[in-house]
Amino acid sequence: MDRRPQFPANVEETLARLSAAGVRVYVVGGALRDTLLGRAARDFDLVVDADLEAVQRVLPEAVSIPARIPVLVTRETPQQARIEISRLRAGARSLEEDLRGRDFTLNAIAFDPRRTTFVDPLDGRGDLDGRRLRAADPARAFHEDALRILRGVRLALELEFELESGTADAMAREAWRLHQAPGERLRDELLRLLALGSPSRALEQLRALGALAPLLPELLRGVGVAQNAHHREDVFRHTLRVCDLIRPDPLLRLAALLHDAAKPEAKRYDPRRKDFSFHRHDLLALRHVRRTAQRLRLSRQSESRVERLVRHHLLFPERLRTGAAIRRMLRRVGRDILTDLLELRRADLASRDPEGRVPSAWEETERRIRELDHTTPSASPVRLALGGKAIMQEFGIPEGPEVGRWLRRARRRVLEHPEENERGRLLAWLRQARGAD
Repeated sequence: MDRRPQFPANVEETLARLSAAGVRVYVVGGALRDTLLGRAARDFDLVVDADLEAVQRVLPEAVSIPARIPVLVTRETPQQARIEISRLRAGARSLEEDLRGRDFTLNAIAFDPRRTTFVDPLDGRGDLDGRRLRAADPARAFHEDALRILRGVRLALELEFELESGTADAMAREAWRLHQAPGERLRDELLRLLALGSPSRALEQLRALGALAPLLPELLRGVGVAQNAHHREDVFRHTLRVCDLIRPDPLLRLAALLHDAAKPEAKRYDPRRKDFSFHRHDLLALRHVRRTAQRLRLSRQSESRVERLVRHHLLFPERLRTGAAIRRMLRRVGRDILTDLLELRRADLASRDPEGRVPSAWEETERRIRELDHTTPSASPVRLALGGKAIMQEFGIPEGPEVGRWLRRARRRVLEHPEENERGRLLAWLRQARGAD
């Protein structure tokens, strides 16, 4: 890794302009790490030994942005990488001291373009070669910022690196500090974890480190809770498997992690079936959704999406043949979450099979749902082809509650059979229904 790394053209140009102006500049951080690993990088961090005002005179296109540490930023375009420029970290008297104060050794490497040399006081390049994730200072790193535990687990899995044993021990010692972390930061790190290819690996690692309880205690309640004959695994492992089977949409995966959160409290033995049941666990789980949303400071919109997915995750049974039943359920769900809900249901069913196969009955049900979705009115109020006056005239009844009851029946009929929303057809159906009563 001693070859000169190649950076995007606008980064190379920025380095050349600063160096020509006599500014000592270094490439540092994650983009340098990814470049050395042959991974694409779009956000580059540069450290300079000059005042940012002087840098801005050299780079007038760079703008100052409010931040804990003053930085200059150049705008990212489809053709150009984003560049963030800062001075040494507060309290650091040299570049080496700045690097030693970073989180992991693979982020504590700098490249000096003027000398075409690396500054690597902690042998981060050796850890890159050995595919190890090692804390720059295990005793300090996680005590100083416990969120680095979540970041480290994600980074190790993202890069497919091994978590160095001393680093893992330090993470486990300091995991309790995550209880004190701001909800917004916990949320951001969790959502990044849930965007991984297989988030279950990250969640299992966090559990082993004692770092899952501050993040998602609802998930841990399912450990060791056996299910019924339809399931091979306990609630915890089933939930992780469902999460893995869903596309990397963090909020959809969060709904997957919470969809069975109430199974431990809903579990009952059914002597008639000689098996366990979990009645109303879909509704009981909603309080866990609310607690999670509060802990992670989810927006109202995000909470609503997760809540609706959890509430309706059992709405569509495996076998659902009649169009009328499907239309009723489509009206309850709303089109905005239908695709997500079908994916959650599919993953829930597939998780029961060792090969991840979906039952053929569900394939047919899902096909019918998607087919009927195109002909089912949205959740907006239905405008009937007849009103209360027509019902009063037809049946010879006075204005009152009975008229309202027949209007509601007519509305339900139209929801299930939109093609019958014609005055004559509706009156004929109402006459038949009234005669049957």
